[in-house]
Amino acid sequence: MRRFLTLVCLLCLAIPAGISISGCTRNPDANYCNGQGYGLKITDVATITLQPVTTGISMAYGQTRQISQPTAQTCKGTQASTPGTISYGTTNNQLVDISPTGNICAGTWNRNSGGGIADYTICNFPNPLPSTGGLPYGIAYITASEQSVTSNPVEVLVHAMVTSVSLVTTPSSSSSSSAQQCFSQGAQATLDAQACYANSSNQQVLLCAPSSVTSNFACPLPAGVTSVPNCTSAIGALNYSVGNPIAASVTTNTSTNQVTITALQPGTTAITSSVAGSGSSAGYFSTCPPASISVTLANGSTSGTITQGVTQNLTTTIIDTQGNPITGLSLTYQSTDPIDISASSTGAITTSFPGVAAVYAVCQPPSCNSAPINEVGIYGTGLPVSSNPVTVTTPGTASDYVWFAAPGQSKYVTSVELLTGTVGSTVRLPYVPNSMMMDRGGNNLYFGSSHELMAMTTANNSITTQATSVPGVVLAVSPDNSELLINDQVRQILYLYNVTSQSASSYGGMGTAAAFTPDSHTLYVVDSANQGAPHSDTLYIYSLNTGWTTYDLSTTTGGSQSLAITVPSVGAFLSGSNTVAHTWCPSGTVGNYSSISFYPQSDVVLDSSNNPVPTDVLAATIDGKHILGASTSGSSITVSDIGVTIPALNCLPADMNTNPLAIGDTLSPLVLQTTLTRPPAITATTANLNSCASSSWSVSACLNVVPSPASNLAFITYSPPTSGAATGATLPFYLPGTGTVGNVPFKGSSAASITAPLAGAFTPDNQLFFVSTAGDNMIHYISVPLVTTIPANADTQQISPNLPSCTPISAGGNDLGCAYSGPNPGTAIVPATAIAVKPRSTT
Repeated sequence: MRRFLTLVCLLCLAIPAGISISGCTRNPDANYCNGQGYGLKITDVATITLQPVTTGISMAYGQTRQISQPTAQTCKGTQASTPGTISYGTTNNQLVDISPTGNICAGTWNRNSGGGIADYTICNFPNPLPSTGGLPYGIAYITASEQSVTSNPVEVLVHAMVTSVSLVTTPSSSSSSSAQQCFSQGAQATLDAQACYANSSNQQVLLCAPSSVTSNFACPLPAGVTSVPNCTSAIGALNYSVGNPIAASVTTNTSTNQVTITALQPGTTAITSSVAGSGSSAGYFSTCPPASISVTLANGSTSGTITQGVTQNLTTTIIDTQGNPITGLSLTYQSTDPIDISASSTGAITTSFPGVAAVYAVCQPPSCNSAPINEVGIYGTGLPVSSNPVTVTTPGTASDYVWFAAPGQSKYVTSVELLTGTVGSTVRLPYVPNSMMMDRGGNNLYFGSSHELMAMTTANNSITTQATSVPGVVLAVSPDNSELLINDQVRQILYLYNVTSQSASSYGGMGTAAAFTPDSHTLYVVDSANQGAPHSDTLYIYSLNTGWTTYDLSTTTGGSQSLAITVPSVGAFLSGSNTVAHTWCPSGTVGNYSSISFYPQSDVVLDSSNNPVPTDVLAATIDGKHILGASTSGSSITVSDIGVTIPALNCLPADMNTNPLAIGDTLSPLVLQTTLTRPPAITATTANLNSCASSSWSVSACLNVVPSPASNLAFITYSPPTSGAATGATLPFYLPGTGTVGNVPFKGSSAASITAPLAGAFTPDNQLFFVSTAGDNMIHYISVPLVTTIPANADTQQISPNLPSCTPISAGGNDLGCAYSGPNPGTAIVPATAIAVKPRSTT
């Protein structure tokens, strides 16, 4: 019994222990990839990947390249540890050699060179040189091995050095564009190339080309060779980059090595190709430019009324040269009166004050439709394009601030606030100004002088800037208020002064008048030898796209003292013995930069007998329909109403759709169609009118044409006679498009002593015209509505700006630049010769 109990106890202890031991037994089969306990373990290297897997490696003779570190994976797809040594192999070590560290040589490495030269430091050309079908290229494959595992083979293409690459584009099946022409927005093309190399005679011969190219090879075929392979199979995949990513984008299909280029925004961009470490300008790709830009108000009209304070978006439709729409184009919207009626970069019109403005859109290089300078004109790219103008009227009346000055005659400026009618106190400037201009935003008044530039804020009539580095005459302020053109006529320098940075760039020259285009991209400056030495008959043009250029006017206009920018701003008319236009459409040969004139003369304005039309001064109406000219003869003023029609295609030829501009084609200047209306001559005084030449008055006080904001009225001002001064002068006016001329008689207690209307400015709401007069030294308020109904009553109010004269050095004073020559210098009152108007809120 005792023995039986002992056996039972032993069994009770043994069975659980046996079960426990059995449950902890390991499964060694799980450490193997096949799960059966033998073969490759799950931590061993199963595969090795050597890059690049699909594209291969392109190398020119003698080039070297370090191969990328191979990656190893286990059979589970995880990264394997690689404690072993990687070894490399090649299928042809005379063509492609590789060092133990993975440095590839397109040829053979040096070994056992002696002389202290380390192995694998000199890559010798292949020997023998490869020859495939008579062409200098060959292919070998390299691999990497470790733990008895070999990587994928990587193709290495060894070839002669590529000396040039020429682009070949093949439109996709969905594209309507033909090869080597422009592509509409969104169209795609396959990007390929031809490549050349230098043979033993240093001659450029063809190495490879797409099968689609059967003629017009980039270089001759090598001797004895009748066909060449495509470049991908001969020298490897080429890498392409786009010079202007706004015009196009490039994508590569890594599995097929096919490169696709997509047209984005209008313009031509350079395409650079690189292979085997060498780059080349392969060619150019063009996205089709606009053929037309149509701008309308929301109701589809090109003129209309927008209530003050209301914002309305313009509707813009853009069609390219192949008849397809363009979206997302970077246009510049321009307003001729941005203080009252402004246009944003998206085409939204904001009406801040009553007024009239023309608004239009411009696509102008370099911000829109750009092209490399040597490709200007190719398929129409690199050329500016404008829309039609839209005339916007904001009804109502507004009060204004008005500033009066007498450049050259007084150091003082006077302002008037029309809401109260109070004449403000005069502001004394540091120096006698020679010019006064207000920026288009109405924020600052700029005064030039022989000593410095002076800037006065219109907010409180305080001097904010005195820039001694840019003395001279302020000839123009850019519409975006960022730049001034200042002419130092002592040093004969034109300064472009940056308002924000208060720095300037300079260009040698002289000017009598200047004007920016409304987009601030282009500046025209004219000079006339009639002003005396060192003036000359010259036109200067500054463009953001081309910089400064000069044109001789001695044989065309005989010199010009005035110019008028067309609306839209496709060009400028210049006054002179011949009235001519220079436009933004270049002339010359496409692809020949040296032959191109970027702002050539367009045409000469002719009368009905085909005789050139002379003008002394010019002005443009904002509706884009008239260039108004005036000239004097004795006591008469002759008005020339030049009707202007701008061709719809701007710079493009009429057959652009069927005959696009290509390399070698001729670029033609824009021809502005003009018609001339000559109203009866206006008798101004009984004595000879004074001209601007050799005048003691500032340029702004010479003969001038001032069109109204509504383009339906223009006044003519002039300086008084130099001798035999006649009194009782009147204010001449002209109604554009009607041939009607007339005179407004002046009123006031001293009206009989008036010798000339000197300078004038309209209020933006087109209700008043302020004109200064010599003789009574007053400012006359002319009611614009009364001019066409009861002109005898149009002079409704007169005020005196009370501008004291300066004292010239010749009279014992110290006012440098003072041109006053009358009696009582320093105390005598002089008339205003410069007027600036800014609208103000009445609330």
